Amino acid sequence: MNQPNPAPEHAGSPLESRYRRLLRAYPGAYQAERGDEIVGTYLDTVEPGRRWPSPHDAVDLLGAGLRERLRGYGALGLAAALPLAATAALNTLVAVAIFLLLQVEFEDPSFARLDPVGPFQTLGAVIWLGWLFVGLAATVLPGAWARSVAAGGLLLTVALPLVAALLGQPGPPLFVLLPTVALGLATLALPSHPGWVARSLPPLTAGCLAAASVAVSVAEHGGAMFTSYSSTPELLAMAGGLMFALVLLVGLGRALRADDAGLWAALLLATPASLFGANMLSQGIWGSRGGGPTPAAFAITAGSILLAGAALLTVAVAGQAARHRTVRRRALNSTCPTCGHRRKVTAEA
Repeated sequence: MNQPNPAPEHAGSPLESRYRRLLRAYPGAYQAERGDEIVGTYLDTVEPGRRWPSPHDAVDLLGAGLRERLRGYGALGLAAALPLAATAALNTLVAVAIFLLLQVEFEDPSFARLDPVGPFQTLGAVIWLGWLFVGLAATVLPGAWARSVAAGGLLLTVALPLVAALLGQPGPPLFVLLPTVALGLATLALPSHPGWVARSLPPLTAGCLAAASVAVSVAEHGGAMFTSYSSTPELLAMAGGLMFALVLLVGLGRALRADDAGLWAALLLATPASLFGANMLSQGIWGSRGGGPTPAAFAITAGSILLAGAALLTVAVAGQAARHRTVRRRALNSTCPTCGHRRKVTAEA
């Protein structure tokens, strides 16, 4: 099969070099076999004068490379789990955003001893409004557009604390921002072609949480159970645990149909779910000072959660790869290399 060469105007260009660097996401053997074909195909579609791969092409190449590596490990279930984990992550962020907006940001800033930022307690309200906008985008826009909006929401979450510090304005604490960033990273894998269930979940989640927040306010009879971010660690830990439990339940149900994508999704979301409880866990281990853990104690706890999550995922992928190699070896040993038919094992006389 003849492999297409890059168009003459792009041959040896910086654009070609940048596409080839993106190819490193693929396994080495795959790069050697099909690298020229892939690069040539992409270069044939770019407009004249472009010097960098488009974001769509970059994400497409990196995602395809990841899937090819997972295929080699026999862990395609992990690739199939990414959209499921992204959908769960987005709806968790929508729920958290509604809750923090209604129960914290709109509360009297004097409870938190803060100067108000317009009608809100902190600039963090911009983050939560941003994630509600991402939920709306996932409901009404094509999948590729929704992923782009999710990337914007993630950048906003990372950048806004820096902006707040430069402006001298209050922002959300780290124990809220860290799991939000972790879930935001997961939303970058939102499905390309979401079904009606995935599209209907964000507005349904927002509506249910808004109704629950109003019910809590009515039950308080004008009081305030949640007055600031410092009053939310317990509920955020419960939200993380509920998210993990629901995804695990879905995963077990799908596993009964020989589909392990749901279990992989639960494994992917175990780290963000645990980060929601990092504040409570840190206080339980190291004690508290001034109503919360010290920054050093929280950093150690959160870092340990991240390392444990990465190690758990690595072990799971390595175990799946070892199992895949064993199955392949047995299949090859029981097949004739010449005709491809299964060998018949007979007892020796």
